[in-house]
Amino acid sequence: MINNFLLIMIGMILLVKGADFLVKGSAGIARRFKLSEMIIGLTIVSIGTSLPEVFITIKSAIQGHSDLIIGNAIGSCICNLLLVLGLASLFRPIKLNKRIIKVHIPLGICSMMLLLILGNIHLGEMNVIGRIEGVFLLLCTLVYILYTILEEKREITVEERNKIEKSEKMSVITIVLCMILGVLGLKYGSDLVVDNCVDIAESLKISQIVISMTIIAIGTALPEIVTSIIASIKDEGDIALGNIAGSNILNLCMLIGLGSVINPLKFSIEYNINIVLLMIITLVILMIVKFDKDNMITRRKGILLVLIFLIYIMKLFV
Repeated sequence: MINNFLLIMIGMILLVKGADFLVKGSAGIARRFKLSEMIIGLTIVSIGTSLPEVFITIKSAIQGHSDLIIGNAIGSCICNLLLVLGLASLFRPIKLNKRIIKVHIPLGICSMMLLLILGNIHLGEMNVIGRIEGVFLLLCTLVYILYTILEEKREITVEERNKIEKSEKMSVITIVLCMILGVLGLKYGSDLVVDNCVDIAESLKISQIVISMTIIAIGTALPEIVTSIIASIKDEGDIALGNIAGSNILNLCMLIGLGSVINPLKFSIEYNINIVLLMIITLVILMIVKFDKDNMITRRKGILLVLIFLIYIMKLFV
């Protein structure tokens, strides 16, 4: 048992470092194409920090562990909104960009509603997300990414464009090296995390749903936590917010879509409650921000979000 936990920790370290290398390499590519912080956060960084979940999804789908895929996707979203956003705002209050409030948060809520529908209505069998639905979710992911890129070209300001022009460029060799190290770290890290979490769940007779929504969700959210905190400290709130908003949509559409294409996923009724809870959390955060004239997540609000997350984790185990 102790060996399992040690191997999980090693796997998490590999996942975090792998994602870190991939984010650096991806950001280097983005800088060369002169993209803004917002678009980097919503696409490049959010995809990069979601790669631990992607590799765990592929591994779990091949082995037929549906609960690890869906639970990880939902749990990571809750972790992003409460723990990641809360911790990032403790270091520096974060102002929500109007594009995040008006477009990307509503799109996130739409993705939650879509998952509810697909999880409870199936053409052949109830409570199964099949390959057809998986392809549809992957198409939604592609449409979201393309829309975000087109939105960038339309909404980018002169100030943002000037900032891009002055940003430091990364060499091609460094970019390629970062991408290779990132993929290797994610591959071997995901193997260690999935295999040992399954062993612990079987040994302690804890459901894979609880394991996926707690240990795996928090572990795979470490890249988002690190990235968002660093972005907050550097006063690059758009990267932190874009990372969280983009990651949540990708978690629900890309991860579950990818997993169900590889192997149809069994959708437990328990997930309905957690998806509704996720929607409520999103709406509450949106209302809290809207009532603030500056659209800020202050340190006090950040503490509240972290406390709510701790209560949620304790409730899962109880």
